[in-house]
Amino acid sequence: MPLVFAEGCRLYSTDDPEVCAVSFRARGAAALRERPEPAAARLVLTAAALVLGLPVPAGALPGLALVLLVAAGACSAFGLALGALGLRFRDVLLVSTNVASSGLLLLTGAAVPRETLPDWMRAAGELLPLTHAADAARGLTAGSGPDAGLLGAEPAVSAGWALLAVVLLGAFERGSRRRATLDVMGGT
Repeated sequence: MPLVFAEGCRLYSTDDPEVCAVSFRARGAAALRERPEPAAARLVLTAAALVLGLPVPAGALPGLALVLLVAAGACSAFGLALGALGLRFRDVLLVSTNVASSGLLLLTGAAVPRETLPDWMRAAGELLPLTHAADAARGLTAGSGPDAGLLGAEPAVSAGWALLAVVLLGAFERGSRRRATLDVMGGT
């Protein structure tokens, strides 16, 4: 689901697991699909590549698919670690996901070239998902071929975030059970 950066919105689930309703304060509701249609996704990516002038060699497509798969795993582990915070802290998910997505955009090189960042921000970016995948994707589209170091670093980052997620989930679950608040939102 695309992130919605809007004040005063609430997400509601529906009977269809692929549809989520978003209600904006006094502005009605909209239904969003969880997964885009494959044809629409191809059309948008092709149009974006043409409009932005991004040359994608046909030979790079299998490598880009691998990069996408590896990045998806790392982002999933990162999201699970963020989700674990919801077992302990009330209303943390909206704030943490917005801060996390802003941090990912800034520190991974997705929006700002990493070379322009201070050393400590580049070091922090090395520990986040997407950093190595974005560098690998840039290399593939530039025609340099797959970089095994970058493709190997992203699963390592994924494993670190997955381990942190498991530890946090276990600790917060035990604490919630001890306080008899596991079924109460936020564990307070």
